Amino acid sequence: MGVRVDLSRGLGNLTYYMKSLFLKSLLLLLWGAYFSACAPGGVEILSETDEKQYQLAQDYKVQGRMEDALSAFHRVIDARRDAPESHLEAGNIYLRELKDPVRAIYHFDRYLQYKPQSPQAPQVRQLVETAQKEFARQLPAQPYQGGLDRIDMMELVKYLKQENEALKRDLMAAQGQVKQLQNVVGQARRMPQVQTPVVQSESAAQVRTAAPVAAPAAVAAAPNPASVPRKHTVQSGDTLSTISKRYYGTPSRWIDIYQANRDRLRSENALKVGQEIRIP
Repeated sequence: MGVRVDLSRGLGNLTYYMKSLFLKSLLLLLWGAYFSACAPGGVEILSETDEKQYQLAQDYKVQGRMEDALSAFHRVIDARRDAPESHLEAGNIYLRELKDPVRAIYHFDRYLQYKPQSPQAPQVRQLVETAQKEFARQLPAQPYQGGLDRIDMMELVKYLKQENEALKRDLMAAQGQVKQLQNVVGQARRMPQVQTPVVQSESAAQVRTAAPVAAPAAVAAAPNPASVPRKHTVQSGDTLSTISKRYYGTPSRWIDIYQANRDRLRSENALKVGQEIRIP
């Protein structure tokens, strides 16, 4: 009987030990899985392209529902620490469908931050350049035909700087003419005050006739705005810049002519031979 009791107790202890060992092993496995998923350097269980919202966005794209697809891609971006594929898809929608190059550039840059060495990185950099040119085309039109299709952003900035310098020179020249006119008018106003009465009537008559002639002659040296023609008939080869140069001496006032003829011109390049436009 004593042997049977000891054997029974031994089996019971062995069973308890095995159960305890199994529970400890299971806890260790669960603990390790938790830390591997939550640790900063851990691998995420679900890849970005397996996300439900990402796959839903791809379905929306196939259906042509681009705005819904964009919203789904944004939900993936908001839910994950990094979502390069969703950034790339969002950038393409902004560039090609919504014509919003600024937001497209942002998402393309985010993709390149996450995957700078990926096989698609060179193509994404070209998309950034395309978006920059699209942004340049959306800027207010400049006084040359089709120029933005042939220049990059740096050339645009260079042109604007040159135009600004030309405007400064025109302003300085106009200020100089204003000062000259002010001096002439001031001299003309002072001349009757310095005249002294003379006894001989012939001399007085000469002084009276000479004085009023001097001031108008000097004033006439300045350009008279009324002499500028109010109408211009478009000739072959005319542009708003050349017309501005002809009437104002500078191409920079093309925008004034364009604004004065908005009811006749759909754009600054819509001139037609024989068309009559106003010169403000």
